[in-house]
Amino acid sequence: MSHSSSYKSPIAATFTAYDCHCEGDVEKVVVSGLPELPKGTAFQKMKFFRQHHDHIRLFFLREPRGSMIQSVNFIVPSENPEAVAAYIIAEAEEYPEMSGGNTISVATTMLKTGIIPITGPITRFKLEAPAGLIGIECDTADGKVGPVRFINQPAFAYCLNKTIQLPGFGELVVDVGYGGMTYAIVDAQQFGFDLVASEGRRLSDLGQEIKAAAAAQIPVSHPLNHELPGITQTMFVTPIKRAKQGMESRNAVVVSPGRIDRCPCGTGTSARLAVMHAKGEIQEGEQFTHKSLIDSAFTGEIVATTTVGPFSAVVPSVSGRTWITAKCSYILEEDDPYPTGYAISDTWPEMKLSVRPDA
Repeated sequence: MSHSSSYKSPIAATFTAYDCHCEGDVEKVVVSGLPELPKGTAFQKMKFFRQHHDHIRLFFLREPRGSMIQSVNFIVPSENPEAVAAYIIAEAEEYPEMSGGNTISVATTMLKTGIIPITGPITRFKLEAPAGLIGIECDTADGKVGPVRFINQPAFAYCLNKTIQLPGFGELVVDVGYGGMTYAIVDAQQFGFDLVASEGRRLSDLGQEIKAAAAAQIPVSHPLNHELPGITQTMFVTPIKRAKQGMESRNAVVVSPGRIDRCPCGTGTSARLAVMHAKGEIQEGEQFTHKSLIDSAFTGEIVATTTVGPFSAVVPSVSGRTWITAKCSYILEEDDPYPTGYAISDTWPEMKLSVRPDA
């Protein structure tokens, strides 16, 4: 096959990214190809990215390159002298200030690819999330990257045993906790759920309804950052059981526009630890195992207590594992008719944008 010497590359943009999964949740970590951002905190960089470069999030997360179940992380420089890097977390409908699974994936990917050097049996460093500095401890014995444990920003309970009206159901009691995102926490058993994979679609639909009702009826605002959204997640939980290695429970977090978090959810685990502590169900130093619909597990623990504004708060740690599944060059050709992808309601159940969002 002959090629014309006048051939001109149609590539408009190229990004290097690692596809991975954290305890089952599908995530991407983008390490090159990103635009330069103004100096500032990770939160300020996130806001600038959201305002000026949201097309990149759509490029990665909407079809044909992504899907509703994925999230993406953009590695950017940090001006904080304590942090080795900053990262911007993006999901199908929002830019969370923190995500546990994505944090574990960012830390693991940067270690496995040599961006951050391994320094011994345990490698310690800090990353800057939009929520603030996140301490990382990774098992790197024998030069192999194992479980990652992160120390989250403080988590707290906004309110306990709050009654809301759920259309078609009646009165529903929820707890509201913040762990990097804000959750309406609901007992799964009152709806007859066992929190198994076959319940995913019904959990997603109901979770979206609960979230909308809770957000409308329980307005909350983070006392230190009023720009953070209120309730954006629903977490179904099973009762806490005591086991030999501490306490354990199952959960299913519903992420907009209506899908289940495949991993046990790090910010959800943090919020639940705060609610459990506020109810006297767990003490500092006790181990808590949170399991997902696919039986993957995060291990959580309260490492300290503190306050956030008027709220009693806990400092949670959460640990889990990430596996890299691919190294990719994501390419945008100049004449691609879907540079920001598309969404169809067969897989995007609450479609808010048109099929051609750039039109």
